[in-house]
This record gives sequence, structure tokens and C-alpha cells, in this order.
Amino acid sequence: MFDWEDLRYFIAFSQEESLAKAAPQLKVDHATVARRIASLEQALELKLVGRPRAPMF
Repeated sequence: MFDWEDLRYFIAFSQEESLAKAAPQLKVDHATVARRIASLEQALELKLVGRPRAPMF
């Protein structure tokens, strides 16, 4: 079961299309938005957001 509050963070992110833009709307740091989305993904066992790959050296 997921936390409904996590869903609110995902909706704000999807509307703003950016962690940095969603954060002020939610009055939190962008890291909190990312953590909440990750929590929702884990609860749903589903990737909701694509993440850029780190460069390989």
C-alpha cells in the first residue's frame, strides 16, 4: 500500500515536469520530492520517472 502523500508529490512533479519547480510549490527541498517519488515507485513496484544515467568514465 502506498502513502497518499507520496502521490501528491508525484502529481506536483508531473505538473511542473521538474523536481526543482515542484519543490517550492510543495514547500520542501527538491531532494524530498525525489525521495517521495522513489517511495511511491517502491510501493507500486513500478518506475514512474526516467532518470538520466550517470556518465561512465
